[in-house]
Amino acid sequence: MRTAGSETTLGGRAAGGTAASRDRRPESAAASEYAVSEYAVSEYAVLEYAVLEYAVLEYAVLEQYAICEHAGFDEFRHELNALYYPARVEPLGPAGAGVGLLRGVRTEHLTVGVMRFGQPTLVDPGRTGAGYHVNVTLAGRIAATTDDEETISAAGEATVFAPHRTHRLTHCAEGAAQLGIRIDRRLVDAELEALLGRPVQAPVEFALEFDLSSPAGRAWRASLDLLLAELDNPDGLIGRAAVRSYHERLLATGLLFAQRHSYTEALRAGGAPATPRSVRRVVDVLQSEPQEPYTVGDLARVAGVSARRLQEAFREHLGTTPMGYLRSVRLDRVHEELQAGAGGVTEIAYRWGFAHLGRFARAYRDRFGELPSETARTEAGDR
Repeated sequence: MRTAGSETTLGGRAAGGTAASRDRRPESAAASEYAVSEYAVSEYAVLEYAVLEYAVLEYAVLEQYAICEHAGFDEFRHELNALYYPARVEPLGPAGAGVGLLRGVRTEHLTVGVMRFGQPTLVDPGRTGAGYHVNVTLAGRIAATTDDEETISAAGEATVFAPHRTHRLTHCAEGAAQLGIRIDRRLVDAELEALLGRPVQAPVEFALEFDLSSPAGRAWRASLDLLLAELDNPDGLIGRAAVRSYHERLLATGLLFAQRHSYTEALRAGGAPATPRSVRRVVDVLQSEPQEPYTVGDLARVAGVSARRLQEAFREHLGTTPMGYLRSVRLDRVHEELQAGAGGVTEIAYRWGFAHLGRFARAYRDRFGELPSETARTEAGDR
């Protein structure tokens, strides 16, 4: 990266592109070590960075959310504005023969889309007002500005735009493609307040360039890739409101951990220490409802302290992190139900909050010395 000076709504109404298009559907250095480790232990978040590089290959992502696959410029402009927000979208030069591609979906607090520009294009939304925006370039080169900063991103690089700043994509090359993720401003602010353990007054000022090769950047991209995989999986859990909410909050929390911003130092400082009573409140919640899709911010809210101080207190009193403790409780519940023959492995794992079965099986074997399928077979043989 070089620096110089209509969609489907999950959980709501559905809307497609035009009839014609539907018929054609064939770390930043400032991130703390704490933030990387605590964010990354989520049962949903940690994937190897390269696992879902499919996003670059023929843009095989969000295929069931196609809006326009072979669009002329006017149709592409109309649908892009309908998916995100009104923007000035203009060709840079005479109209060419290239065609645009747009797929996208909305959840309650996210808009996620993949787009390919059929010809050199300017996109100027100005101030977007209600949402933070992350663009991940998949192919080609895209030049962008925000207020007095500008950058050029290539495949695998990302940029972050704040709603109170003007921003433009000044030159999207012909054939360039990107993932565009809009995160509701209220969600980002709420997650930041939960992580800090106090209200925030000023808006978050993110750095423009987002390093996806850092440990926290890779974790954030992994959580995005997992969301994309869930959206593309007809048998996935994304249809459940609680799971959608978890993915939304995970992206917002991960962005606050992974990308430099005006509250990074406050996150690292942590605020007032957590008391044993704060730890007990969190333990009680995790013991009573371990199946719920908690984020670090959720548990900090329960404790009434910052996420950093909560992690420190858990390490001091319990020798683990809040999310590590949650994982242990979930594994114990699964083990108990497998021994009782209360269902199949997949059913029980999902019931107790494990969404990634391969990672669940490894964690189960590490804890109990055998795979969950072996526990199930043993207990079935004893009955």
